[in-house]
Amino acid sequence: MKRLVKIFIALLFLTLTPGCDQKKEEAPRFSAFAAEDTTIAAEATSVTTVSFSATASWNTRVEVDWLTASPQSGDTGDWNVQIKSTPNTVTKSRTGRVQFICGEDKRVLTVTQEASLPAPEPEPEPVSGPLLTDRFSRDLLFSTGRMRTTTAVMQSFDIAKDGETIFYSQLNNKFRIYLSWNKRNSEETPTSRCMTLCYSGHGSNFSLEETANSNYIWISNYASQNASGDYWDAQIISRIPLEAGATLKPWQSTENYYFGEKNIAVAVDIDGDMLTILGVTTGRIRTYRLSQLKALPVEDITLEPLTYGGEAKSDDPKTTVSPVVKARDGRKVTPLGDFTIKREHYSDGTGVSWQGFDIHDGLIYQSQGNGHADGTPSPGWLQVRKIDGTVVIPLTKYKALEDLDALKAAGITDTGYMEPEGVKFRHGAVFCGFCSKNSEDIRRGTIFRYDPKLIQ
Repeated sequence: MKRLVKIFIALLFLTLTPGCDQKKEEAPRFSAFAAEDTTIAAEATSVTTVSFSATASWNTRVEVDWLTASPQSGDTGDWNVQIKSTPNTVTKSRTGRVQFICGEDKRVLTVTQEASLPAPEPEPEPVSGPLLTDRFSRDLLFSTGRMRTTTAVMQSFDIAKDGETIFYSQLNNKFRIYLSWNKRNSEETPTSRCMTLCYSGHGSNFSLEETANSNYIWISNYASQNASGDYWDAQIISRIPLEAGATLKPWQSTENYYFGEKNIAVAVDIDGDMLTILGVTTGRIRTYRLSQLKALPVEDITLEPLTYGGEAKSDDPKTTVSPVVKARDGRKVTPLGDFTIKREHYSDGTGVSWQGFDIHDGLIYQSQGNGHADGTPSPGWLQVRKIDGTVVIPLTKYKALEDLDALKAAGITDTGYMEPEGVKFRHGAVFCGFCSKNSEDIRRGTIFRYDPKLIQ
């Protein structure tokens, strides 16, 4: 009997004691875990997909509130977890971690999101400053700087968002427009910071568009040579990338707009989503929603015959052609505003030259006048209208142009030559341009800065 008891105890011991060939239970873990630390753009909302296999239940732990994981947990099996982000709206980059946990097995995904581009600074609150009806003072002078050439008249200008860089257009050899840029009041000639447009037109108005990657100019294009060799009757509005040192001819522009009228000029309010065209011959002013124009399809449009080339410094023979242009047809969009202004005349019956315009916040600013170099004041005026033609500020004279002694003392002109050339609403103020000239026949781009109220 004792012997049977011993055998039973031995068998029981063998049953309860694991054999040396039995495996221990495997700990929970991940396998085939596929994820790499990543950097995403500020505006990104989708980060990555994390793929893995889990031998047991698992869960995630997200350490920042701008990242999410979906699903957040699961059981044994193969999984694809979507990691998403909210856009980064601040000017600093940020970093966050997502932990994946299966038992004691922990994996970490690190996500870095780039900083957003700095938001454009709001326009400052208008402050009291010089008015159109004020005499000249140093407070009025914003800049009087050098352009690409000192012998050609400035036709228009614009001011960059930095408030310090000024873009100029000049007409040179009649068929070439110089687009140059320089720091305000700079004495350096911007030879390298210049682009040339051939056969584009008179360059009497343009608008600057700044983007994160490049700058663009909105300007009239596809002009025609007249009997005097000047280029007028532009039929197209083009958006042209600015490229220092480049020379561009009309058919090389890739973004074009057609409005069914010749001799047009353009002004653009990018932030206000408006584009305004002025018929230089007709006086008709039409304002459009820019986004509606951009949404139009590109199609082939045949222009009226135009003539170009044959100049001594051009490389094209004189040619007359009816070009077919890939453009958006603005006639298919209803204008937001449509009215006509009349051309003013001097006492001798000659017409007053229109010298540029701008569109800002639903208001159209238009400058007029001519330049005199005979020791008498150059006449110039400004008016402001709503896009339906309603007069906000009537045609008002630039009083400062009459202060010949003060202009001479400031080194601006000793001849009285101050031809109005362009107007822009920028940085909470109204900027009016003048091509000034002294007795040495050196032309500069002179710009006055006015209070937005303009007149009392």
